[in-house]
Amino acid sequence: MGARWLYMLPALLLSVLAVILAVIGLSREPEPARGNNNDGVVMQVSEGNDTKALEHTYWVATHDLGIGTPIKKDDFRKVSVSVPLAQAVPEETAVEGQLLRRNVREGEILAKSHLEAGNRLAQAVPAGYRAFAIGIDNVTAVGGLLQPGDLVDVLADFRNGQDKEPTSMVLLSSLEVLAVNGQIEDAPEQKGGNDQRRGRNATAVLAVPRQDLVRLQLADANGSLRLAMAGDANRPKVADNAEPISKQGDPSMTTKLDALFPEKKKPVVHHRAAPNPGNKVEVYEGATSRSTYVH
Repeated sequence: MGARWLYMLPALLLSVLAVILAVIGLSREPEPARGNNNDGVVMQVSEGNDTKALEHTYWVATHDLGIGTPIKKDDFRKVSVSVPLAQAVPEETAVEGQLLRRNVREGEILAKSHLEAGNRLAQAVPAGYRAFAIGIDNVTAVGGLLQPGDLVDVLADFRNGQDKEPTSMVLLSSLEVLAVNGQIEDAPEQKGGNDQRRGRNATAVLAVPRQDLVRLQLADANGSLRLAMAGDANRPKVADNAEPISKQGDPSMTTKLDALFPEKKKPVVHHRAAPNPGNKVEVYEGATSRSTYVH
């Protein structure tokens, strides 16, 4: 028993000494500095740097806006960010008065797609005009050679026109063709593809001034239409900001069926002169009188 303790005693002494040294070492460790919150200062500096870096300003919706809504002054406010947004509308763009082409939610940044028409045909329609489709075939569409971008005159035929006579007229002139057979751009020909496309969508879409829509609709519903192509020399030069004008045809270019035939010669009527009865003479015989003519 005594020999065992003699062997264990050095180990116990070393353990106690190690504990004492550890306690002394911990008591001498320097305390952390108090009252110097460097982390808070760094965050403030970082926020200050971020504020200075907000160089890109865009528009943000103040409330939900529906498609087709004209933008008002209070519909959007400005917000600044530190990184550029390629699809966002910058603050330099005047958005007041423009129409929204898509719905905008509250807090959403106004994007270019909100102001641009998604339909390619809508993008091709000039301001103040409307896209109007009419049925065509190889005859009415200039022998099937009509292409988008051409200028055409619209001719209207009526079987029962004014005075119940067949009438033809140049209804509208110098209209731009926006699409043919459902194609906005002239597509390359494919074997058998054009015939199938014409069968599905045999129409021509014209850019018509808004004030002429009802005239074209009435003529299409009550008569037949044909297109006449204008050459490049007849293409008018119109400024980009020009107001749309009526494309009504010349009223003098209206023809009735009777006007195609030569005017019938009226028969000459010979009037025979009435015979001269002679001079009238009054003859008195006593209390009576009588008239007679002397040649």
